[in-house]
Amino acid sequence: MSLFTLTPLACPHCGQSTDVEVYASINADRRPDLRTAILDQTLQRTTCPHCEMVFRLEPQLNYLDIGRGQWLAAFPRQRLDDWHQVEAEVQSSFDRAYGAQSGPAEREIGGDLQARLVFGWRALREKLLARELALDDVQLELVKLLLMRGMDEPPLPIGAVLRLSGADEDTGELQFEVLDRDDQVLEELSVPRELLADVADAPQDWAELQGQLQAGRFVDIARLTRGS
Repeated sequence: MSLFTLTPLACPHCGQSTDVEVYASINADRRPDLRTAILDQTLQRTTCPHCEMVFRLEPQLNYLDIGRGQWLAAFPRQRLDDWHQVEAEVQSSFDRAYGAQSGPAEREIGGDLQARLVFGWRALREKLLARELALDDVQLELVKLLLMRGMDEPPLPIGAVLRLSGADEDTGELQFEVLDRDDQVLEELSVPRELLADVADAPQDWAELQGQLQAGRFVDIARLTRGS
């Protein structure tokens, strides 16, 4: 089931309190509207009734979509540098729910689930988009590295990230956004989908990086650069 609590939060602008639905878990099979809210970036987005500032509480939730084969643990971006520790905790949670420490029925379900750890709403949204577009998320991260190699130096501003934002319905080109620390769009990129095939067709060129990226549940190029 999907679980939330109505939580009073202080507006980061005026400090006044407002109630927000804060989700601890989402079952997208039963609540597809919540999946839609993640994709359209409205879940936990609130307008302060006192000063009208719009703000969004960072996620800390589990997301389950059996139909699409996804189990995701989403944490606030502020925890990114702790990804080693968080990844171990997430692996334990998955093992208890659908893995080695769960019952036979749960393990059967878990065998069809791709379990991932993400930090922040944009990273969570990206995993949903990748699955919707039938993209391998490891290859997607390798494409990001390929794009960054072709960017001017430095490849990205400090603190900026590259996130999948969709695909062109007519051309099939993948669309990416360069986001700053506040999730504001700095630049938009359109990339031929064939780049994914280029990566897939040259496994020997990417074997080392691919091995690092898929060594755990945190499949993100930040795995290569952040934390210890």
